[in-house]
Amino acid sequence: MATDTRTRLLMAAGAVFAHRGFSRATVREICGEANVNIASVGYYFGDKHGLYREVMEYVRQSREHAFPVPQGLGDEPRYDLYCLVHTLLSRMLTDDEGGWETELFLREMQNPTAVFCEMVNDCFRPMFDQIRSAVLSIVDHPVPQHVIDQLALSAIGQCLYYRVSNGVVKILIPESERDENYDVRSLSHHITAVILASAQQAALLDHKSQLNELVEARANPVKENQ
Repeated sequence: MATDTRTRLLMAAGAVFAHRGFSRATVREICGEANVNIASVGYYFGDKHGLYREVMEYVRQSREHAFPVPQGLGDEPRYDLYCLVHTLLSRMLTDDEGGWETELFLREMQNPTAVFCEMVNDCFRPMFDQIRSAVLSIVDHPVPQHVIDQLALSAIGQCLYYRVSNGVVKILIPESERDENYDVRSLSHHITAVILASAQQAALLDHKSQLNELVEARANPVKENQ
């Protein structure tokens, strides 16, 4: 069936792209892995670039389907932020059955191709906008827009860290502690609490100001007797 051929191509291409990267992967190898005629890529996807784009779209849809943003958000910004962090962290930390989806996304982030901008806008921008909106609702004092953006990016960055640096965490943190305090739920609580602590009661802006003064003083020390 046509659907079977297309699906086999997507699955085979995902694994090959994740292992070799876009530039080193070949249509011949992908079709060999999928056990389909080499002309199938042109028929279903146009070319290798079109196939790669569809693979990335498949990954996005599969993660969003497996971990959708909870319904009914909007009543309590702190809870909204937790739910958003939990959703994003689940999408990043949960391994797929084939073992290549997350590897492919990380490879794309480290070595961007022509679909990188699409990936960011489709995968990260919606979550970024929602997290930013939640942070804005939490802030209880005037804050520049760039600070709101940085807080939202901090939430995303912390989630991404635990995916990218999973090997580092395994070396630094004992297994018993990882099992108890480094699961998705525990990390979601921690990341949310960090953002809440930064967003409320003007502490973040105070620390920024004090750090700026400290750095400037150390960079330009006043000589004695001047």
